[in-house]
Amino acid sequence: MNVFEQFLTLPGAGLALQALASLGAILALAWLARKLQLGGDPRIQGEEHAHALADEAICGFDAKAVAVDRAGIGAIARDAAGRILLIRQHGSHFAARELVSLAGVRLDGRFLTLSTDDRGFGTITLDLGEQAQVWAASLRRLGASMP
Repeated sequence: MNVFEQFLTLPGAGLALQALASLGAILALAWLARKLQLGGDPRIQGEEHAHALADEAICGFDAKAVAVDRAGIGAIARDAAGRILLIRQHGSHFAARELVSLAGVRLDGRFLTLSTDDRGFGTITLDLGEQAQVWAASLRRLGASMP
């Protein structure tokens, strides 16, 4: 009788093998999820990343000005035509909506809170630091030209 056969005759050996097999399967699935870049906590890595996300959301949206939240959870972008695009985390991806009304814009120090007409998009509060006041002022100036 070899060592493996002796091990199998011990009480609880079957449970130990089952636990080892389960642990191996869990580790294999975790490795696969990491390899496929599933889940995680995506963040906007900077202005270039925000530019790419804006173009991805609206084909041809060429952002001329971008501000990224300090934590990377969202961004605001403006194109040459004056359109404003909000970008935010949505699960493990990003969602973007065009801002068509200034009704949901509020400035609180370094925080700019924005909401769109799309209730599913919700409200986002961006920590823009000193840029928050600049963006709020520019949005007020654009308010007259918004539909």
